[in-house]
Amino acid sequence: MTTTPTLDAPGVTRHRSAATGLDWEAVDSLYYDCHVVSLTQLLPPRLLAAFLLVAGAPVLRAEWGGLSCRNLLDSEGARDDLLLGEWGVEKHHLPVHGDIEATLRAAVREHGHCVARVDSYYHEHFPEYYLRQHRTNGHKVTVVDYDEDSCTGIDNVGVRSLVLRFDRQLFVESIRSNLVHVYDKHDSLYRLAVGPDAELRLADGTVAARERAAVAALLADRDGLDAELARYRADFAADLTGPAIRRHAQLDNTYHTALMVERAYLALAQAHLRTTEPWAGLPGGGAPFLAGLDRATKGWRMLKMLCRNALDGGTATDTALLAALDRTREAERAATAAAR
Repeated sequence: MTTTPTLDAPGVTRHRSAATGLDWEAVDSLYYDCHVVSLTQLLPPRLLAAFLLVAGAPVLRAEWGGLSCRNLLDSEGARDDLLLGEWGVEKHHLPVHGDIEATLRAAVREHGHCVARVDSYYHEHFPEYYLRQHRTNGHKVTVVDYDEDSCTGIDNVGVRSLVLRFDRQLFVESIRSNLVHVYDKHDSLYRLAVGPDAELRLADGTVAARERAAVAALLADRDGLDAELARYRADFAADLTGPAIRRHAQLDNTYHTALMVERAYLALAQAHLRTTEPWAGLPGGGAPFLAGLDRATKGWRMLKMLCRNALDGGTATDTALLAALDRTREAERAATAAAR
C-alpha cells in the first residue's frame, strides 16, 4: 500500500472514461460537496441552472453576535427535498452488501457513474487525513471510471473539483470502512438520474415557477439586508477590541460566513450564465444586479482573506478589517439598487 499521495497534474479538468466513453469535466468547487459537484455533471444545463438559483439564493441575518448565511446548498436534506421531491430527479440506492467493488463497477459501466461515500483516512488527496485520521462524515466521490489498478472520480479538493485517480484497494477500503461507522448505510452507494418526472416538471413550468419565486424572495430579503449588515458591523467592531476568545470567535465565524456568501453568489452567477429567464423582470435581464453581486463577492473574499490573516497572526489590522467590511456593505447596497 502506497504511503505517498499522488495528485493528478494540476490543470487536468477533463476525462474521457475508458469504461463508458463518456466525457467528464471538472468545475470550480463552489458547490460545497461532491454530491452537489456531481450534479453539475449529471443534470441537464437548464435544470442545473434552476438548482443553482433556487438552492444558492442566500438569506443573511445578524444573529448570535455574528452574521449567518443560509441556503439550500448547505443542507443535503434540503437539496434532496428540492431535487428529488419537488422536481422528480431520481436517486437510486445501490446494494452495500456483497461485492462492493462489483456493484460500483456495474453502476459506472451501465449508468456512467456511482456516488460513493468514503472514509477520508483512505482518501489520498487530503494529506491531513490520509493514513492519519479516520473521518466518516459522509465525504463523497463520484466515480466515473476504473481499471485494474485504480478508480477515477470527481471530487472537490480545495477550491477546485478535479478528476482524481485513487488506488483501487484503498478506494474499496474507504467505502467498506465508512460503512462500518455511518448511520445511513443505505445511502453509501447511489446514482442519480433525470427521469420522466423531472423532464415533465421542466416542461410544464413547475421548475420555472420555483425559479421566479426564488428571485422574488431574494430581492424582498435584500430590502432589509443593509440593516442586518449594520447590526452585524456593530458587533464585529466591538468584538475586535473585546476579550481574546470573542475576538477569535468573531474572526473565525466571519471567515466562514464570508466563504458561504461567496459560494452563494457564485452559484447565482453560474445560474444566470446558463439562463436569464428567471431574471427577466429585473433591469437588463438581471445583468446589472449580477455585476453588483460580483463586486460584493470580491468584497466578501477580501474580508475572508483578512480574517484568515488575522487568525494566523498576520499583519491585518482592525482598521483594515473594518474598511473591508464597509466596502463590502457599500457593494451590497449598490447591488440591491441595480435590481430596482
